Amino acid sequence: MGGDGGVVATNRRYMRGAGTADHTGDFHKHDKASQQQFNAVETMTTCALTKTPLFAADANNATTATTTSSSAAASTVSTSSIVADPYGTLYHREAAIQALLRRKQQQQQQAEENQKNNNNNNNNNSVIILGTHVRGMKDLYQVRFHRQNHVSVCPITGKTLNGSIPALLLVPGNPNMANVVSESALKQLSQQELEDEYGPIHKTVRLAPPPILLETIQKQVEEEQEREEEQRRLKKVEKRKNSSTGDKKTKKLKRRLDRATMEDDKQQHGQNNNNSINNSSSNKREKKDES
Repeated sequence: MGGDGGVVATNRRYMRGAGTADHTGDFHKHDKASQQQFNAVETMTTCALTKTPLFAADANNATTATTTSSSAAASTVSTSSIVADPYGTLYHREAAIQALLRRKQQQQQQAEENQKNNNNNNNNNSVIILGTHVRGMKDLYQVRFHRQNHVSVCPITGKTLNGSIPALLLVPGNPNMANVVSESALKQLSQQELEDEYGPIHKTVRLAPPPILLETIQKQVEEEQEREEEQRRLKKVEKRKNSSTGDKKTKKLKRRLDRATMEDDKQQHGQNNNNSINNSSSNKREKKDES
């Protein structure tokens, strides 16, 4: 081969199907894996709203700093200026608050326009950055990373939390302690040990989940929020029912009091009449005796 001026296909790029198997090394395949890894790192370190770094300056984002020895690396706990939603998406707290305010203003403006135009159809063409799964501040959880040398690490295992390994947010946790740990840390400590060290844990949120896992999380969050709304609705119905029952009892008691008052008045009126009759009879007898 090659003696007739042809080309010997020795380069893998010219071989059909080369590198497509999982066990083979493909340049483009490695490129995709690197891109996915980069996206995970970006998700863990960037605000999803402003696209700016979550840790612009560790000096401004640190609440505590401790050094165990002269050679040990300084450890800090990031402030609560970072929040996460139920999907594990990270935001600057101020940016998330502004997004909620903008959404509320858009909804009010839309309602006014619909009222003016007598149009009950909701127009969702306005840009709403935050998803409907973020109903308010109650769906934004404070995030406090344990930082070492400007890198987020698990305070238990010491593993770097850059998106390459699963990271969990402990909600709410101790406000003075980091509340982001690696998933493997939960296997090392019991629930009680975690709460003794890091404060109360009502729920855990997977931060920056991959797309496949995100779909499952979205369904779980949707079901959870539907249950919460149903419970809230039932409480309102029960409250109205109790209020209505209380009103009925009050009216019934009032009617009883009115009847009792009327009976007392009748008795008093009857007694007055009897007294008048008796007085009249006495006067007549006195006049008769005088005569």
